[in-house]
Amino acid sequence: MTALAAPRRPGVALALLAAVALASGCAADSSSAPLPVASSSAPAPSTGAPTPTPGSAAAVPELFGTEFQAAPEHDWSKGRPPPFEGVLRGWLTDVDENGVAEYRPIRFVQRGGEDGHFDGPEEGDVVRYLAPIAEDVLFLADSGCDNTTQTYDKATNLGSESCTRQTLIDNVREAASLTGVEGLHRPALITTENGRITKVVEIFWQGGG
Repeated sequence: MTALAAPRRPGVALALLAAVALASGCAADSSSAPLPVASSSAPAPSTGAPTPTPGSAAAVPELFGTEFQAAPEHDWSKGRPPPFEGVLRGWLTDVDENGVAEYRPIRFVQRGGEDGHFDGPEEGDVVRYLAPIAEDVLFLADSGCDNTTQTYDKATNLGSESCTRQTLIDNVREAASLTGVEGLHRPALITTENGRITKVVEIFWQGGG
């Protein structure tokens, strides 16, 4: 007489089923996992800062910087267009009847202590630029719109009184009429955007020019 097979214990059967399910689950996970993406194809994180371009001006140049701001890629065959989009520490040296200004970079020449003066490129140097003054230019004067009072921020040495475009033009033409007296040109931060001068902020210092 053949003996009956002993019934399996429920605990053993459940353990076997769990082992099979676990093994099949691991296989499914490994087959469906995404392949790693090569790091070279991932976009670089954005810092929010614009990409610098060769020859571009610093956002805000040092007010009393001792070097001229350079525009090494400037194409002089195109005449005297703006050197770059941005802020130039310079002088407005003339304005024509159409409101197109000529301007030059400047540097500060230290003589000792706080004494010194602003200086432009040497006579005959071709480093000068042209750009129209925007109709809505922001002009901040350091000695008032009538040139009679000090209107500058003592914390920054920058002009703080907003004056008209015509006042700016008149000031530039007056200084230009005094041939050979560069010190009467007013040092300023000159902002150029889309080929136009959109902002002129005068730099105050005890020497004046």
